Amino acid sequence: MDKTNILYDHYKDTFLIQKENEKSRNKLFLALCICILVLMLMVVYPNNIYENLQEFLLDKLGINIKFELKVLELFNWFIISYLTIRYYQINANIEKNYKYIHNIEDILEKKHKIPIYREGRNYLEQYPIFLTFSYIFYKYVFPILFSICVTTKAIFNIINRLSLPFLIISIVVSIFLIIINISYFTFNYKLRKGGKKNGKA
Repeated sequence: MDKTNILYDHYKDTFLIQKENEKSRNKLFLALCICILVLMLMVVYPNNIYENLQEFLLDKLGINIKFELKVLELFNWFIISYLTIRYYQINANIEKNYKYIHNIEDILEKKHKIPIYREGRNYLEQYPIFLTFSYIFYKYVFPILFSICVTTKAIFNIINRLSLPFLIISIVVSIFLIIINISYFTFNYKLRKGGKKNGKA
């Protein structure tokens, strides 16, 4: 097998890995949005969330367990933290991989005279406006909205004088999530400022 075939096979393998990463990213985003929604519902309808969860556990799983609402909230904070780390981590990998794929396309075209533009030039030519909006939302608007949500919940906990251990945990986790959101926002801004978009929303 010559170098051209090896490079092209590597290109195809990398592209398949990228598609699997995108599927995982989409699932993580959905799960993260659900957890954020639950967090916000705890601000507006805290008692309803608690009662509905208890009913669900009893009716669907046959589990009759009593626990405080703040325990549910604490569990949700840690789930959100995990999902956030995984979601942004896989997003960063996707962006880097697209840049790598574009480089392979350039090598195949310039050195081996094989014009493949599936993920590079062909995708970016005549880039639709709605995809631009989608890109901006996922990369910039979502981290801002996410930060606003966790800040709102932390302030809500302070106003309602949550017990000190839980209050400290919620504030620390909120600050942690805000820092991650700022880092992800900055990563995307530098990536976009450094050149053309390499990834997809």
